[in-house]
Amino acid sequence: MSKRLTLLLAGAAGMVLLQQQLLVRRPPRLLRLSPQPIHSGSAGLDLQFSRPMHRPTIAATSRLEPTLRHRWLGKGNELRLVVEGERPIEQPLLLHLAGSDVRNKKMSPQNWWWDPRPWLVVNRLVADGEQLQVRRRDGTWQPLTPVWPSISQVVPLGNGRGIAVVSSDERGQERIWLQRLKPAGLQQDKTLLSPPQLESLEPLASGPLLFGHVSSNLSGDLLVQKGGFRAGSQTTELRLNDGARRSLRVKTSGPLQLIPAGGGMVVPAREGLRIDTLGEVSRSDPQILPGSRELGAFCSASGRAVLIRHWPDYRRSIELVIPGLAPRQLHLGDQAVLAVACNNAGTRIWAVLGRWSAQGRDQTIVLMDETGRIQKQKQLNPWKVQPGTKLLMDPVRQQLLMSVSESSQSNTGIAGLMDATTLEWSEFSRIPIKEAVWLMP
Repeated sequence: MSKRLTLLLAGAAGMVLLQQQLLVRRPPRLLRLSPQPIHSGSAGLDLQFSRPMHRPTIAATSRLEPTLRHRWLGKGNELRLVVEGERPIEQPLLLHLAGSDVRNKKMSPQNWWWDPRPWLVVNRLVADGEQLQVRRRDGTWQPLTPVWPSISQVVPLGNGRGIAVVSSDERGQERIWLQRLKPAGLQQDKTLLSPPQLESLEPLASGPLLFGHVSSNLSGDLLVQKGGFRAGSQTTELRLNDGARRSLRVKTSGPLQLIPAGGGMVVPAREGLRIDTLGEVSRSDPQILPGSRELGAFCSASGRAVLIRHWPDYRRSIELVIPGLAPRQLHLGDQAVLAVACNNAGTRIWAVLGRWSAQGRDQTIVLMDETGRIQKQKQLNPWKVQPGTKLLMDPVRQQLLMSVSESSQSNTGIAGLMDATTLEWSEFSRIPIKEAVWLMP
């Protein structure tokens, strides 16, 4: 009996050794290719291989068309491709991928078409209400959601796999939805590049709400705040991108915002802005920025953020928050700060400033560096940024997105695109909208 057992164990060990040898002799394979939103360049890709790769051979034998300055980062079987520089990318890229693993086994060369340009999504005013639509590359529009009487908030998931929407009915009652999407910006066949494909539309609340608010980070996690019509019905839930859910107990005086890189959230509190961890147990006291401040924009690759501070004498300041340092004041004045944005590295900051005059409110867009030195400014007249909308930066095409109208009193606007360096208008989409946002590819 023991002899038979010994033979069985020996046979099993031999099979394991044989499988290992076969695996070692097989060429390395690409297991996963996905856009990387957290990077310091204009676009990034994450690549996962079946075994540790020799990065220098990947860098030497792979290439991009058209030719763009780029770097290969990482080690082992996980590498990252980062496109550098500020040259606008106006067309899909062709990645010729080749190279060897650390045992000098060559992978089979392959080609991938990659369109890193974000999609323009608008809350469009239609005959029966409002509807989210995405602009195709040919300029036509594709519906993403049903038509609702009103849409009060639009938040694309940071990984491009959905859009969270807060809709309202005629009585002001709100509902929260998640329109799931399947990105199609990475294909081996160029003809398959397309806007994201529609998947399920999911309600995120069982019934009508008194209020709802959503926030997402670059991993695609979604934070949902909601409150019903009964006292004490307010809840805060974190829905992770892997489907897990977690209820959060947090005291706040306003809407919460997830930190782009994950792991934390910005909490408005009486004493100022507070940074809370999303971990099970916080090992340190939360960071607090005292004073009347509001979050303006995140600079995702650097951990920096731009804040708007309200002073008791009605002045407004713009501050750059750098991890580990006190907030750096970039601007102080009596103009209203209507919107701000920054590049991924937090080295360029844009702000729309407003001032009342005899002719109405004049608005100016300003480009500053990280010290507050003004590099460029331009009056927006006759255009006005729609109240409550954001100024959004597209690092791929180096352009700014604004929802604008010719009257500050109008509820209807259009999407305006502006060159981020020259501050010259480049395009207007002449359809009536309430808000325009970017959707990651």
